[in-house]
Amino acid sequence: MEKIEILRIESLSRDPLVVEGYLFKGTNPNAPKIAIVGAMEGESILPLYCASTLVDFFKNKLEKEKLKGDVLIIPSINHYALNISKRFWPLDNTDINMMFPGYELGETTQRIAKKVFDALNGYDYGVILERRPDPATCLPYIKLYKSGYEDLLAAKKFGFKLIHHRTMKSIDTVTLQYNWQLWGTKAFSIMCPSDNQVDKKVASQINQAIIRFMDKSKILNYHIFNGYESTVMDRNTISVVKSAKSGIFISKELPGNYVSKDQVIGEIVHSLEGNVIHQFLAPCNGMVTCFYSNSLIFEHAVAFRIAKIG
Repeated sequence: MEKIEILRIESLSRDPLVVEGYLFKGTNPNAPKIAIVGAMEGESILPLYCASTLVDFFKNKLEKEKLKGDVLIIPSINHYALNISKRFWPLDNTDINMMFPGYELGETTQRIAKKVFDALNGYDYGVILERRPDPATCLPYIKLYKSGYEDLLAAKKFGFKLIHHRTMKSIDTVTLQYNWQLWGTKAFSIMCPSDNQVDKKVASQINQAIIRFMDKSKILNYHIFNGYESTVMDRNTISVVKSAKSGIFISKELPGNYVSKDQVIGEIVHSLEGNVIHQFLAPCNGMVTCFYSNSLIFEHAVAFRIAKIG
């Protein structure tokens, strides 16, 4: 293993920001290479944990001869935000994942993105561990833009239940996934629940999926059980259930559970009087992919997302 310094930014009032990557060299120079990016936000605890435990796996648990291609892991980029539990870059509240491919003479986050992108450029595959931006407990899944550069067949090698094949918005052109793809890397975002606690079961599912992908892509010789035959979803095949009232939200179903049309899947309790004032009914047959993660819900908030069946 080689620890490499990707960028260093000096600070007047605290230790410098030093972003480091962990490079594991494979035994076959002709094998594909992969880079994995962890926390780009200060609230991305699960992405940080998944990336750091992957470092431990490659460093301490994998026989060196099993690694065929190079692996670069960057567990964290936005240390300053992580240290104070702030989502974006603390000085100007900008999102590093909205700054790619970066600009070396630009604002601080543009310079950070440029240095990181330079280190990532040239890899055959790229994995970005992202936290959902909304308050949602969800299944881990692949997010893949309809960019014209995406590789759906390769995305299925992870073995997640779902691949969200998303229509691009104009703002998505400055994300790491799109720019990575634009420069020839097959990039994928793994979406993690927005909960700010480490769920070791979910983390294990995510890391197993990454290892499964690496094995199927000939980067690694480490066979594990097959995953799911991924279902590709888009906005038209996902039903959104919004809250009709505000109050205390209680979900009766977990992500991954299958539900029937008109089944009661959750309820809202009056926050002062304690009686049930609204019941959520499943609008279709399908599988719950996520639900609102806060106990207090506002009117018109998205309470459930359900992947339609049939």
